[in-house]
Amino acid sequence: MVRYGLMEAKDFSVIELADLKWPTALNLPTKRFRLFVAADFTGLSANALADFGRSALRSGMVYFCAWGHDCERFHDIIDEVIANDYAAERRFAGSTAKDTVMTTWHDNETLEEALDYFITLARPTEGLAPNRSYRVAICVGNPAWAAKTKQSLESADFLP
Repeated sequence: MVRYGLMEAKDFSVIELADLKWPTALNLPTKRFRLFVAADFTGLSANALADFGRSALRSGMVYFCAWGHDCERFHDIIDEVIANDYAAERRFAGSTAKDTVMTTWHDNETLEEALDYFITLARPTEGLAPNRSYRVAICVGNPAWAAKTKQSLESADFLP
C-alpha cells in the first residue's frame, strides 16, 4: 500500500493498491469520509466487491464514487449492501430517516471529470455530514491514476 496526502489545509489520502482489498492498516483522522475508487472492476466477484464495500462502510464511508471499467456494477453492489443494511440493522444509516450513504459511478467520464465531481459535488446527506470532510481515494493497479488523483486533490482550490 502506497499512501499520499494528509496536507494541513486539505484533508485527504490517496492510496495505491495492487488489488481491491480494504486496507486494514488504514488509520484515518476522522470517523467519516468520502471515498473514490478508481479500478478495473471487470472480473472481480460480487462477493469481493461487497466485502470491500462493507469494510469501507464499517470504517465510516458516507459517500462513494466509482470510476473505471465495470464501475456501474461495483456501484450497484455497494447500493445493495447499503439497502440490505437499511432493511435490517441500519448500522450505516444517519441520524434521520432521510439520511443515506450516497453513491455514484462515472463510467462515461474521464478520470479528471470523475475526480472533479468527487472534489466539488460529492456531499453527504445532512445527518451524515458532521466530521465528513476527509476524502479517501483508492487507485487499484495503476500508479498513473494515483499520481493524477493526488495532483487533482492537491490542486483543488478547496475541499467542501
